[in-house]
Amino acid sequence: MTQIISKCMLLACITAITISCSNERKAPVDVTNYKCITESNSENSPVGEDISKLTDNDPYSKFLTFSNNSVVEFQILKKCTLSRYSIVSGGDEESRDPYTWTLEASNDRISWTLIDTQENIEFSERNQNLEFKITDADSYKFFRLNLSTKASDILQVSEVELWGHWDSSDKNPIALFSSNKQSFFNKGEVSFTNLSEKSDSHQWYFEGGSPESSQEANPVVNYKSHGKYTVQLIAGNNELKDTITLDDYVVVKREGAWDQFQYPKTNFVNTTLGGNGDFYKELVPQPINLINEVCLDVCKILYRSVDEINTLDILDYSIEDIETISAKGGNPPHINIFFSSSYLVKKKNDMSNDELISEIVGVLYHELTHGYQYSPKGAGSYKQGTDFFGFLEGTADYVRYKAGYSNLSYRKPGGHWNDGYKTSAFFIDWLHTKDSDFVYKLNQTALTIIPWSWEKATQEILSASVSDLWNEYQEYLKSYAQSDEKQNV
Repeated sequence: MTQIISKCMLLACITAITISCSNERKAPVDVTNYKCITESNSENSPVGEDISKLTDNDPYSKFLTFSNNSVVEFQILKKCTLSRYSIVSGGDEESRDPYTWTLEASNDRISWTLIDTQENIEFSERNQNLEFKITDADSYKFFRLNLSTKASDILQVSEVELWGHWDSSDKNPIALFSSNKQSFFNKGEVSFTNLSEKSDSHQWYFEGGSPESSQEANPVVNYKSHGKYTVQLIAGNNELKDTITLDDYVVVKREGAWDQFQYPKTNFVNTTLGGNGDFYKELVPQPINLINEVCLDVCKILYRSVDEINTLDILDYSIEDIETISAKGGNPPHINIFFSSSYLVKKKNDMSNDELISEIVGVLYHELTHGYQYSPKGAGSYKQGTDFFGFLEGTADYVRYKAGYSNLSYRKPGGHWNDGYKTSAFFIDWLHTKDSDFVYKLNQTALTIIPWSWEKATQEILSASVSDLWNEYQEYLKSYAQSDEKQNV
């Protein structure tokens, strides 16, 4: 009896393990991660918010179109059966969220089958991920979303994921890999992880690496020279093969190398010549030279290497008659900045020409910082009081101060670290007493901390809470003010 029970127990264990392993093998995957081709009938997306952002694995980027609807088509690498899909709302303006949509499937892009319909969907949060189940058991190679807003003439979506299983009858492998890091200074070791599907052989090629090639499943490669290097993986089973090639995948950065700095192509136009713009021309006779000088200096304050910066290819800079002093629009690699000539004329009687020139240059430092700084993700909207606002505007005014175009007379006790501008800027300046590289490290956290917050950033850089640091800073300001009063007496 004991032997029979033991055999039964053994059989049960084997069965349980088999089922468990089977379930693991059958875990759904996001098929948009495997060389998915995504297209849209919308062709009016702004720079940096095109259709590629819909499947870039970044829930804080977004696809935006100046239309109340859009048809998005996904061409999957090979046939699959969907079990669910998810849609992530944009980071701002909830009126732009999709409200109604259909999901269709096809194998020939001619005959389409409706597999899901959603109506009156409301996202309760920004960058919210909502999932929807699919019951259709057939396999398809193409999927099509027909999205519409409730009322807005602008539609935006941060991410779409299609989760399912590959068609078991298709034995073709899928090459895919990841690594523990992609960017570092001078030299480093990179561990690669094979993520390929249905493959039992792996041929790697590492440009600039040692070894230059490998047949290991998960190789470790050393890089010793600066540059941007391609990695290729060929995954195979029997006679079937698939190749993935990622250009500039590994980046070995140089320290400094500012003589290799790439200046933007600046399209400068003074729209108010013959009027207020004449005064700007008098104060700044060579604007492009000034812009180039400030571009380089901003990057030297924010970065350690020319290889780290957000490359700015095109800058449209205009002088205009408007109430707002200045503002920046767009995102790298193409941004635009305007400056108000009417503001200069209004200040003409209150400020000397030298002071006005300093104001022009100081504002330029601020706006160009917005062009070059990293942008934190998941830190809220551009609104005073959010982590996002405090980071962006505080860093921009800090760079202006560091360059010599602001002064400590503007530093006052009170406020909040997320007030932005001078309040946040002088807090950032004081934090350099804790770490002399603080603004560099702060800017870098916008890449490494997602979602970003001041709390997470100060904990990572200084191992301290932002609220504790702010309170310490406020005590410093009070003691500084008292000391200053005594000296004046």
